Amino acid sequence: MSNKEIMEYKPSLISRIRNFFKKLFISNKQDINRVNVITNDENINKSINKRNFIDEVKIDANEINKIFKKKEFFDEINGNEEALSMLSIDRLKELKKYYDQIIEQNDLKIKKLKANL
Repeated sequence: MSNKEIMEYKPSLISRIRNFFKKLFISNKQDINRVNVITNDENINKSINKRNFIDEVKIDANEINKIFKKKEFFDEINGNEEALSMLSIDRLKELKKYYDQIIEQNDLKIKKLKANL
């Protein structure tokens, strides 16, 4: 009647030794793989961050050229009535918009300075 009970498995001495060495060496390989994966992910994240930083720092040369061309244009027009009379109506409207923006910016600066006093 005792044969109907559930038998408990007890590994032999050889299988215990084999399992011990398996755990000892195989788990280390898995841990090393995990560490390598983590360091690779960190390296990838660092390289992505570097690329993003470089992309953000890059300045478009066309934008800088536009600024310099605009400055040269305003220096040429400043005090030169003949150059102003030669401009088209569209160009004069753009010039008016630009000067309106400059006036607004200067007004804001003046207000801030008055508020600080």
